[in-house]
Amino acid sequence: MNLKKVNWAPYLLILPSFLYLMLFFGWPMIRSMELAFRRDSQILPLRTEPFPDSATVGKLERGAEVTILDVIKSEESSTGGLLSKKSFWLKISGIDVEGNEIEGWAERGPVFVRDASRSEEGRVVDSSVTVYAEPDETGASVGELPQGTEVTITDWDELEGGVVAGGLLAKPAQWFKITAETADGDTLEGWVKRGPVFVEDTRISTTGRVDKGEGAKEWTLDYIKRMVNDRRFTESLRTTVLLMVLILPVQFTLAIIMALVLQSRLKGNTIFLYIFSIPLGVSDLAAGLVWFSIFTQRGFLNSFLERLGLIDKPYIFISNENKQYIILAIVLAEVWRATSIVMVIVVSGLQAIPGELIEAGQLFGANLWQRLRHIILPLLMPSLQVALILRTILAFQVFAVVVAISGGEVVTVLANETYRWYEVGTYNNPNVAAAYAGFIMLISLGVAVFYLRAVRTQEERATQK
Repeated sequence: MNLKKVNWAPYLLILPSFLYLMLFFGWPMIRSMELAFRRDSQILPLRTEPFPDSATVGKLERGAEVTILDVIKSEESSTGGLLSKKSFWLKISGIDVEGNEIEGWAERGPVFVRDASRSEEGRVVDSSVTVYAEPDETGASVGELPQGTEVTITDWDELEGGVVAGGLLAKPAQWFKITAETADGDTLEGWVKRGPVFVEDTRISTTGRVDKGEGAKEWTLDYIKRMVNDRRFTESLRTTVLLMVLILPVQFTLAIIMALVLQSRLKGNTIFLYIFSIPLGVSDLAAGLVWFSIFTQRGFLNSFLERLGLIDKPYIFISNENKQYIILAIVLAEVWRATSIVMVIVVSGLQAIPGELIEAGQLFGANLWQRLRHIILPLLMPSLQVALILRTILAFQVFAVVVAISGGEVVTVLANETYRWYEVGTYNNPNVAAAYAGFIMLISLGVAVFYLRAVRTQEERATQK
């Protein structure tokens, strides 16, 4: 029995590509989508009563601003003969994860309280503490208090630190003026250092925020809604589409002309190849800075117009009032920088066209436009398809040129908003940034599928009929 031999070579050759796609595209894409649709944060449950096992009335997300309405101190309880330490419960109100205002009780620990007032209560936590007549360790002592003694704080004082070894300044020392009842039943009054005395913050500020809570993971559309409702979303999408509509036709027209010049084999066309390829070595940011310097108040354009006598004083092109000139500068910068990429793809496509077909067209009397329309462009469709997909994806990702020319404020695009939401100094919300990035990816994939369907060769059209 003869078994058909399996040719494993194609599978072995495609395996590295598959692993590459999964490692550097598939896995990051999955993680990005998970970040955009999944809330992974800490949630603080609010309870109806100041007890850990009471019913919950709602949940507050970590970082939520709260208003503190009341505070109580729980009584000590005995478990197994041991006394548990006292805990504070805060009655707070805030906006929950669904945008509704809720009110309930939470323990002090998970809630960070701003500007807490100085406390009036405390207790001795060292084995013993010496009480002085004045806030000075070298002064007279008025007595000692054992560990666990409850004290009442009547005044605070903070003394400047002196000079210690090495010429360094010591930290300021905090002193409490306290009154306490001794073991003999007498009242002792004096000053103690803060270190041996644990202060219980019983006087609480009226504002705070949720600092921690219970770990929670859930699927949500909140970040997508926040992206769509962002005040810059519509503007950035409109500007991105406008740039794509303005840039792509100019780039492809110039790229085809440049490729035809190189393909014509004119004398010295190698020089044209070098000139056309210069922008390939320029980064996005550098291209943006070059064109920004051209359009500035003292840039090349203003100097040129003044020499021609067309203007009397420099014109401010880049400003809030002249967004159209900022768009023009971005379009020129992108056309100048990236047209060479399209040209390289078109040149490779032209070299694959048999010269006999073009010569046959010339013999039958077809002029340059007729040869371009009926021979060259139909045979260039596969190359143009690749170039269209590549340039459209890059147009949706344009970022550095926009930031260099407009600063990302006057004119903004989707990629710039992605960065703004991710940046620590601005919004610092990776979830919304992931939503923006996913939106850019979905648009790019949709446009790529559209090009694959719309830009097809005659053979592809005939096959699908």
